[in-house]
Amino acid sequence: MNFFEIILLCAALSMDCFTICLIYGAQRAAFRKQLRAGEKDPFKPVGADILRIGLVFVAYHLLMLALGYTLGCGVMRYFDVFDHWIAFGLLAAIGIKMIWEAFDNKDRRTEIHALYAWPSLLLLGLATSIDAFAVGISLSLSQSSLAFTCLCIPFVLLFFIALGIGLGLRVKRISIRAVNMIGGLILLGIGLRILLEHEYGFTL
Repeated sequence: MNFFEIILLCAALSMDCFTICLIYGAQRAAFRKQLRAGEKDPFKPVGADILRIGLVFVAYHLLMLALGYTLGCGVMRYFDVFDHWIAFGLLAAIGIKMIWEAFDNKDRRTEIHALYAWPSLLLLGLATSIDAFAVGISLSLSQSSLAFTCLCIPFVLLFFIALGIGLGLRVKRISIRAVNMIGGLILLGIGLRILLEHEYGFTL
């Protein structure tokens, strides 16, 4: 693979992360609109959250790429049987939780999004990085540079994470309940897409 192909590959791997961060940014925007006069935003600065989210997503992607590249196609036939089910299960669980919270009147001011909780963030990182394992195998088979791909991944991922959050923060006139509902459905959709692509060969 040449330079541009690897950049495009990294961008493709970043799309699910971008979508999740878009939801995150929209929820932050909706929460800010509900603050009363003089009330401070209790969450960390957005820049700090970009770095925190980026650290988890980048670490998972690098780990999965390296594992796929190292283990090679010998384990692909075993991993390919259940990898998509893992991704679907994790994304569906978090998506259903968000939808449930959309109808829950409990005050969740400090946990309006799964990305605020480390357990959920770690699960999202795993779910969105599973495809990187197969990409690592492809790099091995094509004798492409793992080192260069691993060098590009952090920059490309952080760009799309920041872009997603930034665009989400610009969402106007939407409530936390609506974003939770939409976000939950989107996570379910991502999980379903992964399942259909791997299990039935559908491309959505």
